[in-house]
Amino acid sequence: MFKYFKDFGFLYGLGRSTVKAHLRLFNHMEVLGIENVPMQGGIIVASNHISHLDPPAIGSALPRKSYFVAKSELFEQVFLNWYLPRIGVIPIKRGGGGSNIMLDRAAEIVRKGNAISFFPEGTRSKTGMPGRPRTGVIVLAAMTGAPILPARVSGTYDAMPPGSIIPHGGKVQVAFGEPIRWQPGELNLEDRTQMLEEAKRLFDAIFALPGWHPKKAKIPVNSKPEAAE
Repeated sequence: MFKYFKDFGFLYGLGRSTVKAHLRLFNHMEVLGIENVPMQGGIIVASNHISHLDPPAIGSALPRKSYFVAKSELFEQVFLNWYLPRIGVIPIKRGGGGSNIMLDRAAEIVRKGNAISFFPEGTRSKTGMPGRPRTGVIVLAAMTGAPILPARVSGTYDAMPPGSIIPHGGKVQVAFGEPIRWQPGELNLEDRTQMLEEAKRLFDAIFALPGWHPKKAKIPVNSKPEAAE
């Protein structure tokens, strides 16, 4: 299934080094809580999502390799269809059972002792403000028994707002919190209420980390995150 990740090491390392150099030079990127990142074993990184710059920022801030998830439409482009799998990106097709297929792939990755990064909101915030937490990441934790590492990205919305093709200046920060762990059997996939409660708990942990809302955020009248799905 993952034979096309044979170049994961070289291309991922090259891209990570390039992005890290750019973010440090032009965005003065700061990484907080690096000591909270487990260096061994399967781990699920869960972050807020406000910009196309978020995945590169998280990937360059993490001290270990991480797989990522991206919408399947990106793989329709010839170059990206070749490149993305080779840097550890797996596609997710929304609807028609696509999420279940992606979760099965992600579970296999995590069970092999790898890290994989997710955005619990399920999509990028177009306003810069928090969206609503979804349960997919919690489901993956229940499937694998792996801990979830909360992460908060700040500054990327202002550095690369919607419609931008290349990043601009402005400080970028990535903060990692303490891993959230569950006892074996504590998470029940059949308990929808529990899944929603844990998703909200994770969302609260993410936004309790040091960070800030975008200066250019389009703040709605009710700026509180919507209820989980």
